[in-house]
Amino acid sequence: MKKRNIVRMLCALLAVCLLAGSLVACSKDSEIPEGFQYATCKGEYFRLFVPTQWTVNTESGVSGGHYSLAEGTAVSMIEVNFDKASVEGEEDTTATLDDFFSAHMQDISAIKGYKAEKEFNATLGSYKAKDITYVASKNGESYRFRQVLTKVENRFYLFTYSSKADTFERWLDTVDEILENVTFHGFPFEGTDDKKKIPNVDNVPAGMKLVTGNDVAYRFFAPENWIMGDAEAAALVYASEDDRSNVTVMGYVPDAEGYSVADYWENTEKYYKDNLRDYTATADPAEGKLGGKRATVYEYTYSLSGVTYKCRQIICVYSYMIVIMTYTALPENYDSHLPEVQQMQDALTFRR
Repeated sequence: MKKRNIVRMLCALLAVCLLAGSLVACSKDSEIPEGFQYATCKGEYFRLFVPTQWTVNTESGVSGGHYSLAEGTAVSMIEVNFDKASVEGEEDTTATLDDFFSAHMQDISAIKGYKAEKEFNATLGSYKAKDITYVASKNGESYRFRQVLTKVENRFYLFTYSSKADTFERWLDTVDEILENVTFHGFPFEGTDDKKKIPNVDNVPAGMKLVTGNDVAYRFFAPENWIMGDAEAAALVYASEDDRSNVTVMGYVPDAEGYSVADYWENTEKYYKDNLRDYTATADPAEGKLGGKRATVYEYTYSLSGVTYKCRQIICVYSYMIVIMTYTALPENYDSHLPEVQQMQDALTFRR
């Protein structure tokens, strides 16, 4: 894992854990599949979703998202302007899916390093489609591509999954899920400005409220009397205006495959020892559960700006994410909120 990435993440984590200043504190969008988020540009007549652990990338005007830029793992979907070339004497000039597919195959066969692998008939959003896999060169490296082409009424669409050759197979099951959730509509997409809104969900624990929206992979619940804070890097709640004891939940996607809680804590503790005054582990690591996943609990104290804080972190691996729940309080307030913190830990669930 790149050191600068975890340092940036840890700085963000400390920032939300230590908020002591002024903190300020709908409807369910049922078309979002559990564990997914919109990756669709405004105005498109389709809906593309990617897992909540991925990064959405729609700024360029192309619907899509990526898991890792380093390994080139990304998906995209576009509407293609396509008109069938006219043939003298032909009465019906309406372009078909076969026409679109033939023209596309001619285009990609000219790409450097192109080598066809698979080709078969499929469906996309209940419409007939063509599904192809091939190898080609990109920026001097060998990539593998999976593309699905379809026609919906008079519109033509191209879905693309790409990854470096040695990581391509790893994501095929996820790509299958992405493709299964593609839908087409007769009205344009209105945008995703509200994706962080708190949705209406079933089975909210008694006496608790939902803190997180559909932009993250988990459902974080907190006691109703805790106040929701505004933090860019994590979901945040705190006990009261006077008692700034707070709990945050955030996810981190490491660069390395097979990254464990122990790997994460080794990097984290080194950072704490190097940067936090009087950092001291106050208990041995303990086993626990977070969202039904096996987790490890760490407790420690440290000083910052002359103030001592006591912390409890519950860390687990979910899919290819590290998920961290952090409780931070003044030592004199720490024990009084532990039952509520345990309640939050027990109530957290994952969306997939």
